[in-house]
Amino acid sequence: MAEYDNITPESLKTEMLAPLEGTVETREGSYANTLLSPVALQIHKIYQQVLPRVELAIDPDETAGDLVDKRAADFGITRDPGKKAHVQLKITAVTTRVPVIPAGTMAETIEGLRFVTLEDAVFEGRVAMVNAEAEHVGLQYNVDADTIVVMTRSIGGVESVTNPEGATGGADVESDSALLERYRNYLRRPVSSGNVNHYIQWATEVSGVDYASVEPLWNGPGTVRVVIAGPDKGAVDEPTRAACAAHIEEERPIGASVTVVSIETLSIDVEATVTLTDDVTAEQVEAELRASLTELLSAMPYGKAGVVRYSRVLALLLACDGVEEYSSYTLNGKKENVAVTAQNAPTVGTVTITKA
Repeated sequence: MAEYDNITPESLKTEMLAPLEGTVETREGSYANTLLSPVALQIHKIYQQVLPRVELAIDPDETAGDLVDKRAADFGITRDPGKKAHVQLKITAVTTRVPVIPAGTMAETIEGLRFVTLEDAVFEGRVAMVNAEAEHVGLQYNVDADTIVVMTRSIGGVESVTNPEGATGGADVESDSALLERYRNYLRRPVSSGNVNHYIQWATEVSGVDYASVEPLWNGPGTVRVVIAGPDKGAVDEPTRAACAAHIEEERPIGASVTVVSIETLSIDVEATVTLTDDVTAEQVEAELRASLTELLSAMPYGKAGVVRYSRVLALLLACDGVEEYSSYTLNGKKENVAVTAQNAPTVGTVTITKA
């Protein structure tokens, strides 16, 4: 709570009237009291409405809104505007006499996520392959293969549309919390002359890159490896990796040989046979274990080698409601720790619980 939170119009007026005591009448209804009442009210509004904004402008938090952008901009840090996903569409015609479909034609998923063609669709026989991009920026447009199956408007002679491969490259507009974290990291990790912090800053300036770690001298003198990841520490697609590598190449010191690679997800699979109480199902245990394991893996430091401990995951299993005992349990098919390299991002894979 700020010091001024307890200030009221009455307390302000009392403080202003205090020096006048004994020289003029200050009671309620007096000239001095009446004159200072609206002044106290306006000063109170400044305390309640203006000063909090001033504080947030100096030291923004997650509630600061556009003040985060303004403060970060003082240090050359701007909000990531997000990226549109790209995909190739396969349009199939009823006959071989369908005319060219112009660029700007839309197709969409069942859920209504629209994609716009970037070029004319020219048919070869009954099939046309055409590049398209999402209507808006966003991670949600990275849809799976064979999900863009509806032409937004009916086109005579078109039998079907689909995307043989999933859409890639979509990224959300950077959130307030993510921008604030990047701004704070800039202050916590001073950058200079191509140090480790400088490489992290360059990498995370690229849209779609949320995390970066740096390995100096990873392949001998003068070499640097940068491992990057997207939202939730997931792998990035090749265009994003290439864009990050190109940006770092523009900024890096002369003489450095830089390799930029995407994080690789490491699936953590759990399989166990357990004794359960009668009121709990194996599916409930799977859901609870998946949630607790996700929390455990999310807490592991990014870009550093480590281990997912066999005993720690077992403890999570035994802590699940209704689990009385286990008769078998494996982690990635073995009864041992799982090693995590600096280029690995451990994620929850399959969780299979069998009731004994």
